[in-house]
Amino acid sequence: MSLGSLLNIPHLKTGFISWYKERNALQSPGYGFWNSIVLSDKKTKKIEDVFCHESEQCLFNKKSPFILPEINEEVIDNTVLSAKLVKHKLKSYIALPLLYNDELIGVLELGSENANELNAITPHKLAEVVPLFTTALKRSQEEFENQLETIIRQKCTAIHPTVAWRFTEAAEKLLYNLRFFADAAMEDIVFNDVYPLYGQIDIQGSSTRRNQSIQTDLIEQLKLAKSILDTAVNKFSLPIYRELRFRIDHYIEKLEEALAAGDENQVLEFLKAEIYPVFNHLHTMSPDLHEALLAYEKQLDPALGMIYKQRKDYEQSVKLINDKLSDYLDKTQQAAQNMFPHYFEKYKTDGVEHNIYIGQSLVNNKTFHPLYLQNLRLWQLLVICETENAIQRLKPNLKTSLDICSLILVHSNPLAIRFRMEEKKFDVDGAYNIRYEIMKKRIDKALVKETNERLTLPGKIAIVYSQDKEAKEYLNYLRYLQSIGYIGPHVEWLTLKDLQGITGLKALRVEVVYQKSFGGIQESKAVELLERVN
Repeated sequence: MSLGSLLNIPHLKTGFISWYKERNALQSPGYGFWNSIVLSDKKTKKIEDVFCHESEQCLFNKKSPFILPEINEEVIDNTVLSAKLVKHKLKSYIALPLLYNDELIGVLELGSENANELNAITPHKLAEVVPLFTTALKRSQEEFENQLETIIRQKCTAIHPTVAWRFTEAAEKLLYNLRFFADAAMEDIVFNDVYPLYGQIDIQGSSTRRNQSIQTDLIEQLKLAKSILDTAVNKFSLPIYRELRFRIDHYIEKLEEALAAGDENQVLEFLKAEIYPVFNHLHTMSPDLHEALLAYEKQLDPALGMIYKQRKDYEQSVKLINDKLSDYLDKTQQAAQNMFPHYFEKYKTDGVEHNIYIGQSLVNNKTFHPLYLQNLRLWQLLVICETENAIQRLKPNLKTSLDICSLILVHSNPLAIRFRMEEKKFDVDGAYNIRYEIMKKRIDKALVKETNERLTLPGKIAIVYSQDKEAKEYLNYLRYLQSIGYIGPHVEWLTLKDLQGITGLKALRVEVVYQKSFGGIQESKAVELLERVN
């Protein structure tokens, strides 16, 4: 039985609207019976573009039916809803909320060309069939969302929650276009006029320390191998053993000077190709050599077949630091998103870098204000101070003593970011904005002008800027940090040496105050600040 027959309205018009609260979006689920009356000219719209204030309050706030028993074309109010109904030559109209587990998921529309055919009694006549339509709409929504997720996974991999709405929007358009064009492509996803924040917490001299650990392990392994050959020379006095020992000494001398590119592979290949075949023979020559060789083999890492002590300590220490930094950023980010949604990404290297973008174009249901940018900049400073403290307390647990250096890059001019489908990541868009990316890659190697001193130093935070107004803004934040005991009283004003393709950069540098009482995320000033804002 059709709804028209049930209500005894032969020419009843019906329609459905899906409601997606997260995106503030109304959508027509399909064609024919499922098509919407008021969305017939466009698949997706926002509430304010479809319903008047009265109907919005009734449907979306009170979750009650909205009833227009008589639509008079001559005295219609100037709302988009009335205009749309008149265009369809409807004289009466009802919108019924469809609730699934008490949550609004959509609207059932009914329209008649006769006045008062749809009235306050109509919802009661449909009470038994409305749950059936609700279940059907929910199933349709779930199938549709699964299709969208499949497209997003294939085209874009994991998407940050703040910008997920835009990818869903693009996937919807692609899914719609694929019905008509088999070669339809996903549209470009660009966010204009967003403000970037960049921070870096780097392990000081990580490349040097890594090379030192490799160098130490290789020298130890060569010396152990040499001791085996010493025993072989004393027992058998074959010239070939002396020659192999001579070559080991040559590698040791070379490594003690410095570790050059390729040295590690050369040494390991030398041991594998020329020393170990001899060792296999020596196993059978005497019990003393057999025992010595077993002792040598016990010193090697069973998976790698090499001495892996200093390098293991170094890599485990780096992992501890990276995990601590990463976890701390993740936890504080959860609170920062409550302040105002923004795009956030981080990268683990020898340390952790993070990119943040904030702006109106990233959100579809909130209003951006410069205050949120200022607050996020202060949050970033607070968090970097706190991570410095967290790593300072972690140091006793590190098998290799390591220091971190912290840096912030200030960039006040808004820019555009584009999602690169091939790389599955965001990147700045446009030739002018490329300068920002170049700065990010080079400033950690910057030197203070007229000195050979590195900008980034352990125990200090460097804030790189190019405009005086940026320094003025950050000076206010630094005074606040001084007042709560996060940084020392002295602020260094520095001019940086020109980098390749970049000139005119300056920096503020401050000393971190390490706090014995600070215990972690539960005592975070950054989190406290955001809780006060909210």
